[in-house]
Amino acid sequence: MGKKNKRNSSFELLRILSMFAIVVHHFAMHGTLNPILYKDTFAKSFIVYDYLIFLGRLGVVLFVMIGAYFLCDKDFNFKRPINLILTTCFYSYLIYFVLRHVAHFKSLNILFNNEGLKAFWFPIPLPSGYWFVGGYIVLLLLMPMLNTTIKYLKKREFLFLIFTLIFFWVLIPTMMQIFPGKPDMAIDDFGYSHGIIFILFYFMAAYLKKYAGSFLNDFRKMGIMALLCLILALLVCCFTLQGSQMNMILAGVNALYNPLTIMTAFYIFAFFKNIKFYNKFINYIANSMFGIYLISDNTFVRKLIWQVCISSKDVAASWLSYFGEAIGYSLLIFIVSLLLDIIFRRMFFEKLINKITLFLNEKILEIVKY
Repeated sequence: MGKKNKRNSSFELLRILSMFAIVVHHFAMHGTLNPILYKDTFAKSFIVYDYLIFLGRLGVVLFVMIGAYFLCDKDFNFKRPINLILTTCFYSYLIYFVLRHVAHFKSLNILFNNEGLKAFWFPIPLPSGYWFVGGYIVLLLLMPMLNTTIKYLKKREFLFLIFTLIFFWVLIPTMMQIFPGKPDMAIDDFGYSHGIIFILFYFMAAYLKKYAGSFLNDFRKMGIMALLCLILALLVCCFTLQGSQMNMILAGVNALYNPLTIMTAFYIFAFFKNIKFYNKFINYIANSMFGIYLISDNTFVRKLIWQVCISSKDVAASWLSYFGEAIGYSLLIFIVSLLLDIIFRRMFFEKLINKITLFLNEKILEIVKY
């Protein structure tokens, strides 16, 4: 295979950075520092907390855009969703087996309320749920229709579609969080959901691939725009956190549909798109990013990591200590999850998963033909 046919490592580096941002986000989101229990002594740490939440949402948007960029002009096949489902099942049941039969579950009772215990002892359809996986499977199954839309819409029509989705799935939900309490109105009335908004991210990546002009193809300008957006997000966290009530408003706005998050992701993606290089090590590591997510964000494992083993509240009096633990512990979890994915999935089970994927794909194709 010639070098020119190898995947651009710039995207793989972005994939790695995006997943690390998601892990750091989990440190804040699932940790013991609860924004509901706001205290003035923790004010600066809550600025860091909110910014870590922002970075995690940013990582999700970028992760979807990376996949979309490579899929938006490809032919559909069932192998992708099948392999995704099998890999998710593999980790969900493997972790369940270890916790139930290898670890002493009685010592884990502290993790769960009654609902959590029911989920653990009734592992159907999966012991652990992954909201991202559900949304991504829907996206993969919609891929033929999405790609047809991308192929035949003209640039102006495509932009109109994107801005229409932004209006209904980004601007309206954001305004409804800032000004809550509208009678008989909810954000899902306009079609928004955590999974369905992936369609917008898919179209954003496709636009950058198909229609990017001189401005969007200038990596220096994209880098400046991305940096300005990141700084603006930090300023929003700083100024909004002057009082606990404003902190609650920010917590509502700092969601997946946050306009600033989506705009920042767009410029960061455009920046990395315009950098081209190849690094075998980066590409190898990037192949485990989804495994890191499945391991570290397992419903039961994340409680063990962020609430039992690590207490972010204990260092919240100092924002530097809180930030240091966020980076340090997240890097540790990232590396451990990476090694586990390489050892358990890629070394021992990847070939089996791929064989089952091919078998099921053939069977589904036989059914679909008839």
